[in-house]
Amino acid sequence: MVKIRKAKLTTNKKQAPALQRKRTEKMLDKNGDLNNLPLQPPYYLKSYARSMWTRVVPFLNSTKVIKQPDRALVEAFCINYQILRESYKSLAEDGIQVKLFTSLQNAKGEIVGHDFAGYKPNPAVKAIDSASVKINSLGSQLGLSPSARAELASLEIDEDDTDVSQVLEGNNDDF
Repeated sequence: MVKIRKAKLTTNKKQAPALQRKRTEKMLDKNGDLNNLPLQPPYYLKSYARSMWTRVVPFLNSTKVIKQPDRALVEAFCINYQILRESYKSLAEDGIQVKLFTSLQNAKGEIVGHDFAGYKPNPAVKAIDSASVKINSLGSQLGLSPSARAELASLEIDEDDTDVSQVLEGNNDDF
């Protein structure tokens, strides 16, 4: 099985091969024509998601990598943050487990009481787990993890005249 590595974004001469740096520079040049994300959050984002948008978009715009076509990723990141916060609020109020009751009915089918039947896990626990995984994944794609930020910080555009044929022939020290 061949494992394909994710292409890195970098133009740092000390850390990346010439071909990788050229690819990054081309991507940045092509991104130059695209619009930045708007600083104003979309109208349908509420509460925590809206707040997250206003915190991350200025940073994302400053990287010059995240642009308008990536808007759905940023929205999904913000929405999952909203889910995480609301689920945690439910967990804080109701606890890790919630009580289960069964209804007692009379012969006519009317509910006349409730019997305690035990506990079940609070569904918010599963929602928190799912949202956390998605936030981690989306955040890495957007450059919001420490390692991704370090990678974006290395995007210093430099002039490198290395020819691809030289790299393939082995006449280059960058590998």
